[in-house]
Order: sequence, then structure tokens, then C-alpha cells
Amino acid sequence: MALVGEVKELSEIFQWRGEAPKELSNWKEEEKQHLGKELSDALLYLVRLFDICGIDLGKIALRKVDPNAIKYLVSKTNLYNESS
Repeated sequence: MALVGEVKELSEIFQWRGEAPKELSNWKEEEKQHLGKELSDALLYLVRLFDICGIDLGKIALRKVDPNAIKYLVSKTNLYNESS
């Protein structure tokens, strides 16, 4: 439940901002620091949950890489084609 709370806090940071620019170029440094702290909180709870559940985070994450690479081809996204 703590993880859900942290994700809620993260969603509130982005709620009224729309699409976040790369590297948060128009964000103040204090805003970036706050975001970093909230992301860290969520990450730590998530890592702990993997540990409690006995799931190898590294192994399961790597199993997602290939299927996701096929499903979400970089060439079909705008993420890396912004400069073109």
C-alpha cells in the first residue's frame, strides 16, 4: 500500500503539467529534486516488494526487454525521432 501512496504522489507532480519535456528542461531545480525524492521512494518500495515476493528483479526485467523491444520498436515511436 505504501507503493501505491508513492505512485499517487508521483502522479500529483505530473497531474497538471502535461507531457514532460526531455530532461525536464523547463522545470526548476527544486522541482527536479522533489521528483527525484519521490521516484526514489517508489523505487525502494518496489525493490522491497520484489524481495518480499522472492522474485529476482534483474532476471524478470531482462525477460521483458526482448518482447518489449519487438512490441515497441524505437523506429515506430516519436521518442527518439524528435530531432528528425
